Amino acid sequence: MTSRRIALALSSLTSLAALTACNPHPLKPTEFDGSSEAVTGLPLDVNKRVDVLLVVDNSGSMGEEQANLAANFGPFIEELEAVGADYRIGITTTDLGGRNCVSESNGGDLILSSCLDRPETFVFGSDDQYAAACESHCALSDAQLEIQPSADDAGETAVRPWIESYNGVSNLPEGVDPLAAFQCFAPQGISGCGWESPLEAMSQALENMHNPERPEYGFLRDDALLAILVITDEADCSFNSAHSTALFDSEVFYSEGANYATSAVCWNAGTACEGDSPYSSCIDVDRDESGAETDVAADAVLYPVSGYVEQLAAEAASKSAGREVLVSVIAGVPLDYAGGELVYADDPDADQQELFGIGPGCSNTVGDTVQTAIPPVRLKTFAEAFAGDGVNLYSVCDDDYRPAVVDMVASLIRELPPACLDGCALDVDESTEALDYSCTVTQEVGSDRVTLPECEASGGEYVLPEGADACWIAKSGDALSEECMVAGRNLEFELVRRSGVSVPGDVEVKAACELSSFPSIDCPG
Repeated sequence: MTSRRIALALSSLTSLAALTACNPHPLKPTEFDGSSEAVTGLPLDVNKRVDVLLVVDNSGSMGEEQANLAANFGPFIEELEAVGADYRIGITTTDLGGRNCVSESNGGDLILSSCLDRPETFVFGSDDQYAAACESHCALSDAQLEIQPSADDAGETAVRPWIESYNGVSNLPEGVDPLAAFQCFAPQGISGCGWESPLEAMSQALENMHNPERPEYGFLRDDALLAILVITDEADCSFNSAHSTALFDSEVFYSEGANYATSAVCWNAGTACEGDSPYSSCIDVDRDESGAETDVAADAVLYPVSGYVEQLAAEAASKSAGREVLVSVIAGVPLDYAGGELVYADDPDADQQELFGIGPGCSNTVGDTVQTAIPPVRLKTFAEAFAGDGVNLYSVCDDDYRPAVVDMVASLIRELPPACLDGCALDVDESTEALDYSCTVTQEVGSDRVTLPECEASGGEYVLPEGADACWIAKSGDALSEECMVAGRNLEFELVRRSGVSVPGDVEVKAACELSSFPSIDCPG
């Protein structure tokens, strides 16, 4: 065998729960070259922390949509659990108040209360959606969903206004599944203000998360992927309160012939359409109190969309380890929308045109109800700023949100990269076809350090060795992920933990392997 210089490499591990078929190898004793340079490992969960902010429209027309979300959100949580994600889910509403609104605005606040305990929030006029949007999906009261104290990375313990779960350990009462809890927490009712302001609600929620005086403080983690999900059936009306009189009381933004403010003021204050109906296009614009377009953000009646894009871009820039910010919007785009064009046309029903200022962007008959939604011009601009090569706009008129939910969580999981060894592993026995690696995996919690065993093969699967709460799998050859292959790596790790065993926030897992002195030959990439 050719003589090779042996170097020591340390690589961070992600804790992915999915197990793949690959050849197990015995852990071989290794003596490392004392002159080798050690590279500091990264936190175990650097690649699998996910913070999810859900912004729910709780206005009068959203009962069926909230029921749809609760019924079909299962794949989102199930897939996060399957890949071993350390996730949080915070929920807020689009209700920031406005003219003639009597509800107590709570947009920007993270809300965790069972819908079973607030039936009054599911009543709007003569419409009662309590049974459909809440009782059909929720079986747990507030008393059964009492949030348990949890510790942050600094060890500070408190009751947090969000769902969190990692490795089968959550801040929910014993025996309560995160999905069951979500199905009670997510339906926010239909009694909220009709001046839906999802963008400003998101913005205020993020600001609260940075404010040490707020209960939301600490929700955002620097090394976590941030996912924003908005669901609404109307145009964004994130208004600057300094200009609320101009928006609601002057006639500048009223529908033609109207003598009071309807939802149309939100459309008229934030969009410009080309030509006659059906319009060739509609775009978001910023208008001042006179209705004229303006480039001065402070003069705009509705807060400019660009400000929200910049806010999220700043969140992304502040994150470590290349974590991303992802945005998904379920709103008034056509059922078959896949990055195509929206149809913009006046509503043939004069009353509806006066109410909304534009015809529906989508419609669908669900049961005995015809669901419609307004084209989301401002939200479309916002979402597309974070779309990349994918689609992140979905139809709120769809009678089944499951495909959208599956697509959303798939986008998240794609951002959770595999744990490729940071180097080219040495094949310590070239007489065999398989890669015979020599690695040691250690776990550190504070000053305590233990060596983790390799997982045992049993019946085509991998299992934890007796008495162990964690073990590791090393993949090579055809079992490598595409990312590792492209990076020129020949070894990939997965960590398996015993479900239900709490994982400390300051845990660090490192892999030390003998490295090839000829990576251009052994790992050509």
